[in-house]
Amino acid sequence: MRARSALLAAGLAAAALAGCGDDDDGPPAADPLPEQSELPGHGGTEEADPGDLDVPEIAGTTFAPFPSLGFGIAVPQGWNATRLDDEALAELEDVRLAEPFFLDAARNVASTGALFYAAGVDDEGRVAEIKVDLEEATTVEAVRTAAEAEVLAAGATDVNVVEADDGRARIDFRLAQPSAEDGETIDSYVSRLLVPDDDQVWSIVVTSEAAETQTAVLAVVDAGFVLAD
Repeated sequence: MRARSALLAAGLAAAALAGCGDDDDGPPAADPLPEQSELPGHGGTEEADPGDLDVPEIAGTTFAPFPSLGFGIAVPQGWNATRLDDEALAELEDVRLAEPFFLDAARNVASTGALFYAAGVDDEGRVAEIKVDLEEATTVEAVRTAAEAEVLAAGATDVNVVEADDGRARIDFRLAQPSAEDGETIDSYVSRLLVPDDDQVWSIVVTSEAAETQTAVLAVVDAGFVLAD
């Protein structure tokens, strides 16, 4: 699989839901759900405590609750996912990953200040990603306006803004950038979902290399991103 630079769009900027191998060598693999500790590599059970988060029931997904961070998110089954604090990334080094690129990609996204990162690879080696970030003391309108300017300056095409009745907004666009590995141009579908939360805004960025994947992951994120009461 070709390594990709994580979250290609301009302005895009832990328990791990890590995929695992079946061999007996190496460190223990992570189970598909986080423990109450929210630390990667600790395994997990169906009893993972979501705190006061309402767990959505979405077929084909795993729900990652992070009550300590104030949110939870559903991700497609089989993806790798992690919090992005130093402790989580350090423990992720001891987890056997289905996609070895994931740790470097997570570190790259963490350098932007994001809180959460998830990624999956399809049968053709195409990468799809989710990143969660939080912007304080702002509004959806302010973030959306700045984001539109940023993506246009980065050369994005097919820019479209969708506004919802609940105050959410989403910016969809396409962006072509060279891969981190071989410089080959990757044409990506990118969406940035903005979710208001009092005087702060959650930013969930979804990036895919295929239109059908982008549509499917967006549906998961739209229904599966929940905030603590």
